Amino acid sequence: MVIFFGGYIGSGKTSLAKAISEKLGIPYYEVDLIKKVVIEEDPDLERNVKQNIPFPDEARIKMFTRAVEDFADLSKTHEWLIVDETLHKRAIRQILFDGATKYFGGYMVVWVQADEETIKERLSSKERTNHVLGDPYGMYLSMRKVSEPLDDADIVFKNTGGLDEATERLAGLIREKIKRSR
Repeated sequence: MVIFFGGYIGSGKTSLAKAISEKLGIPYYEVDLIKKVVIEEDPDLERNVKQNIPFPDEARIKMFTRAVEDFADLSKTHEWLIVDETLHKRAIRQILFDGATKYFGGYMVVWVQADEETIKERLSSKERTNHVLGDPYGMYLSMRKVSEPLDDADIVFKNTGGLDEATERLAGLIREKIKRSR
């Protein structure tokens, strides 16, 4: 199964996905590495990112198609995978969901939420080095405008408190969900 961590930029989905990966011993797949390659292939994308224009649908389709190609290979050596992505558009996120079903037999979605103040604080911090986004908070505001709701998350997680405490709470929820799905 693939466990997708979705949510707005700044919700903490990447930090939680990596922490849960370590805690549960499930490999983490980094979609952001594909984004960096796609940006290098298309100079307009870099300009758009600097101007807080979300990736065009065509670029996301290209990224997600590459991710699914990786799923095919990874499913040969892994039973589980953790992936984080905003999952902000229905039709495009379906590419990932279909790939997870085809190669891993299914998926679970953990929707990570944080309040506006927390998101702004996280995205305005200078700690986000080597991130694909030049102005993460500006991109968050732009993406909120074009996001489509995800109504069928398996777990909706309010990311409050510190990372260690949130990881413990979420790991318990995921374990319980996995237990019930068997």
